Amino acid sequence: MLSFVDTRDRHFRAACRRIINELPAGETLTLDELIEKAIHTEAPHYYCTYEYALRMVRVLRHGRLEVRRDRRHELWCELSARCQQLEEKKGWTLPHALSHVLATGRATQFFITPERARRILTMTAGPKGTQAADALAG
Repeated sequence: MLSFVDTRDRHFRAACRRIINELPAGETLTLDELIEKAIHTEAPHYYCTYEYALRMVRVLRHGRLEVRRDRRHELWCELSARCQQLEEKKGWTLPHALSHVLATGRATQFFITPERARRILTMTAGPKGTQAADALAG
């Protein structure tokens, strides 16, 4: 069974492949441009457990989230906002709203840093030592 990180990395590489495949003929991207575009594409999931997300959203809402303003902070803010909408619109509790968002919602982006994205694309992919760049090709 794949972990959330393995799944996220696989989805991120797929997003990069889509961006490359959709480039107009003759257009190129640098690795940094590709990474920036891919990070900000919609991600299929949030890649976190319900229990951890619930704890982090509660901590955020109580003003005790000691994470600097970074991509993780953006993730918890997005989840909290989506839950808040369901809580207000449908009268759901936070746990109910969160389970719905995690089960049905797509993240607005991959909540990873450019450095992490670069590692995903440059780490070896598989036991034979094939490079992730080869994985992007197919």
